[in-house]
Amino acid sequence: MNMRYIAIGIIACAFLVVGATIGAMFSAKPIITDIAKTPATAAAILAAMLAFLSGVLGPFVHFIIGEKQAAASQASAEAALLTARTAGNREIARLRMEWMHTLRNTLSEYHAILMTWEDDKELDGPGHRELAKLGTQIDLLLNKDDELQGRLWQIADRIYGLEKQEERSKWDEALMNAGREVLKGEWEKVKREMKGSEFQTGERPSRRSEWLPT
Repeated sequence: MNMRYIAIGIIACAFLVVGATIGAMFSAKPIITDIAKTPATAAAILAAMLAFLSGVLGPFVHFIIGEKQAAASQASAEAALLTARTAGNREIARLRMEWMHTLRNTLSEYHAILMTWEDDKELDGPGHRELAKLGTQIDLLLNKDDELQGRLWQIADRIYGLEKQEERSKWDEALMNAGREVLKGEWEKVKREMKGSEFQTGERPSRRSEWLPT
């Protein structure tokens, strides 16, 4: 801003110098008469004045234009960065929703097998493999360092090790509630990311685990 004021002051001084020069010329009548008789001289003087103005004003005009162009370029770059960042956050939200869908389906199948597995019946070969596969998928999907996901993993792993259907049934509500809390926490992250927030980390439990069996 200070440079702009300086430029305006120099431009004003240049016009004053040119004006004073022209005034002095017209106050000297013999000089004006000689110039009138020689148009080439008048053209040379006019060209010299224009060259002077161009030499003085040119750099400052370019400076002012360049300053505006730089500001416009910076605004454009900031807008492009914001657009890219928002698009990236929304892509993360989309991937998070896919993860939620996979976890929901895997956990549902895992729960269905464990809760309907009767004590007097043995799982056949494919059944054992499917249960082991689902357990491995849950293990890979969940982040044990995250408070909500780590608790869901502990409950799912605990149920897997129980031999009696009655024992597994006691952990039914705990498994469902832990799964709901994980999905709810992830959904809250998705909503914030879709609004342009940065990558969201772990959620804290919304309530205490009073529903865990003793």
